[in-house]
Amino acid sequence: MKTLSKIFLQGLFAILPIVLTIAIIVWLVSTLETYLSKLLLLFMPESMYWPGLGLILGILLIFGLGLLIKFYLGQLILRGLDQLMERIPVVSVVYNALNDMVRFLSPSKKEELQKTVLVEVQEGAEVIGFVTSDDIRLGERSDLIAVYIPLSYQIGGFTLFMDKDKVKELDMAPSEAMKKVLTAAMASEKEQRNVVPDNN
Repeated sequence: MKTLSKIFLQGLFAILPIVLTIAIIVWLVSTLETYLSKLLLLFMPESMYWPGLGLILGILLIFGLGLLIKFYLGQLILRGLDQLMERIPVVSVVYNALNDMVRFLSPSKKEELQKTVLVEVQEGAEVIGFVTSDDIRLGERSDLIAVYIPLSYQIGGFTLFMDKDKVKELDMAPSEAMKKVLTAAMASEKEQRNVVPDNN
């Protein structure tokens, strides 16, 4: 029975990521179609509606929002909504957590993670961090950098303000390093990376 259970679990864990990915995509598509179809039917007769029209509208709305936030007015509206969400108790906690996660996934925010570094937390133990700013002033100190340290398997982390020569730069893309941190390095290793000392 142990052998059968092991084989079953191996098969389950092999197919689970694929099934969950498909399930999430199907859920997003069906949600867009369900809610936006109701919106469309408020302005058009049911005889003119055909399946998939709500999904097309959703894609167009998302594309339109992307264009809008390129302009000052769109950014102003988005900033106002952001401030509103942060003022609502409980909602602000959930919103900030999701917002942080989306920022790491967003291509437009990749420049915020300037480079990947290793930070020694104690002798013989290092953690991966991401330099978010290399020109920090704290009181009389003006030679500091900000290094964000994410936590594995959860949203959040903490920021260290430290000397530039206290970190080692990694020859690794921030997105790849973030994946390694968030999965506690359990993702399959595809290639070896070298550690490059920070000469700053």
